[in-house]
Amino acid sequence: MKHEHPPESGVEPAVDKGAEDAGPPKLRAPVKAGRAVMLFSIVAVGVAMTGIFDRRNDEERLAKWTNEQAIPTVALVSVRRGGDAREVVLPGDVEAFYDASIHGQTSGYVREWRKDIGAKVRKGDILAVVDTPELDERISAAESELLKAKANQALARVTAQRWNSLRNSAAVSQQAADEKESDANAKNAEVEAAQANVDRLKALKAFANIVAPFNGVVTARNVDVGSLVKAESNDSTALFTVADIHQMRVYVRAPESYAAALKDGMRATLALPEYPNRTFVATIATTSHAIDKKSRALLVELLADNEDGALSPGAFARVHFQIPPDPDAITLPGNALLFRGDAVEVATIGLDNRITLKKVKIARDLGSEVEITGGLGLEERVVANPPDSIGDGEEVRLADASGSQSITPAGHEGARLEGDRAKSADNLAETERGRGE
Repeated sequence: MKHEHPPESGVEPAVDKGAEDAGPPKLRAPVKAGRAVMLFSIVAVGVAMTGIFDRRNDEERLAKWTNEQAIPTVALVSVRRGGDAREVVLPGDVEAFYDASIHGQTSGYVREWRKDIGAKVRKGDILAVVDTPELDERISAAESELLKAKANQALARVTAQRWNSLRNSAAVSQQAADEKESDANAKNAEVEAAQANVDRLKALKAFANIVAPFNGVVTARNVDVGSLVKAESNDSTALFTVADIHQMRVYVRAPESYAAALKDGMRATLALPEYPNRTFVATIATTSHAIDKKSRALLVELLADNEDGALSPGAFARVHFQIPPDPDAITLPGNALLFRGDAVEVATIGLDNRITLKKVKIARDLGSEVEITGGLGLEERVVANPPDSIGDGEEVRLADASGSQSITPAGHEGARLEGDRAKSADNLAETERGRGE
């Protein structure tokens, strides 16, 4: 029997403890593999669940974002009561305060004229003198007839007195005395008639002097020395035209739409082409209080002082009226109107952020702004530039002052995070494609 002796050094041989703990290789290897597979499965399931949840969250957020983007975003316009004083400019005709066309009242020939156009005259000043030879002859004949009538009157009076005295002595009958008294009365009447004829012809002779009817200026002279004047002609040309221009009348034909706004006493200003740097003040004196059927206009008469004579009869003027604002009107921008059929509407937003369409009536179109009456209050929130497709009850979102969407419509849960609002549908879709890959 062979004995093994320990080494001389006395050190025991080393034993591999790792080999002892591991045990048999065939039993340890399956245990490690199972643990690895289990750990990998748990990690895979966790990753899959996380991906599923993330995808579901992204899909929900994408659907929510898409739905919210379908809600239109609108802005509001400012609404204010009353409007601004508006200026209305209308054409006007300047006329003299008085304007007289002077015709001849007696026939004859012009001997002389004393006032030319532009001459300032006073009432009673002689403008021209007419020679009336025919009228002079008629006056002479009438005076002779008057003398004859007076002679017959004197004889009839004396005869009547004599017959009355004889009647007292019974020398003549009462009938004869009454006849003589009646004849004397008839002769008195003939004298009065002859005197009236003389007076009439002399009054007609006074019209041989063409005189100014009032203080003013001669604006037309249509006669010259030797011109024939016909008193009986109804269509004859006026000899002179005299105008009183201390104050001028201005006539304006205002459209019917302004008839109610033009009141007596309202002030206006006149602008004339010959005075580009000057304006004249006028006041409405009266109106015709009737609308012309042909022009559908109201005739307005204004008065303007003309102390310096700058205004001329027949001039054209642009009359500027300041129409006071309507205190009951509501003014809003013109882009807030919706024209549908024959109705004008505005879109308003209620407290639930839903649209209500209201019909209004345009009182005055100012271009960028309009004045409306009825159907709208100052407390209403009016939509600016409403789309044609907008309808009653439609939900909208309001934009803040900067134009961004800052107000969440009613019925949605809270406000979204700024990062979620910035994330677009394209970014979400790109994320989903990345997850799929």
